Amino acid sequence: MRFPLLDRCALPCVFERFVPGRPHPDGRRYLPLIVLRLPDRPAGVTPPGLLLGVVDRHHRVNPELAGRPGVARLVFALSSVRTQPPPGELGLLPEPAWSPGDVSTAPVARAQVREVAAWEEQRGQLPYDALYTELLLDVGAGTVGLRTNVTADDLAAAIGAARLAPGDFVELGRSRIDILSFEPGE
Repeated sequence: MRFPLLDRCALPCVFERFVPGRPHPDGRRYLPLIVLRLPDRPAGVTPPGLLLGVVDRHHRVNPELAGRPGVARLVFALSSVRTQPPPGELGLLPEPAWSPGDVSTAPVARAQVREVAAWEEQRGQLPYDALYTELLLDVGAGTVGLRTNVTADDLAAAIGAARLAPGDFVELGRSRIDILSFEPGE
């Protein structure tokens, strides 16, 4: 997966542990889970001690880096998007059943748009209008990417505007979170 703003995505964290995927019939491991520990003093609405589980769909993270601090480059994909009412919040909110110590794999992200890399409206090719977008988002503890396709009507209803712009506050739901790299640091 390529993401045009990947060099600007940076979520400081600790690569807490590596959870191998279930065995695949070809003998290779399939879809390992990378568990990231976010800062102890989270920004915004993120609860302290949040463990975030992300799928290494592209097998880009070295499992031997487990236990090290660093920077994760994450892209939220296939997300629902809606604007937040003012004043807007930043952070990651785990699933309702989450409790400290659990791994959140489907958090709601509350973020502020930092940059719009792609905003492509597709009209007349399908029986409905669609939109493809790529955004750089600030989630308080760092920045993440968003790549999603939505129907144009759904997005217009959710954001109440013709398009999103830097400075807008959004909420992402039902995201598939991909990790595209983990760079160890101190």
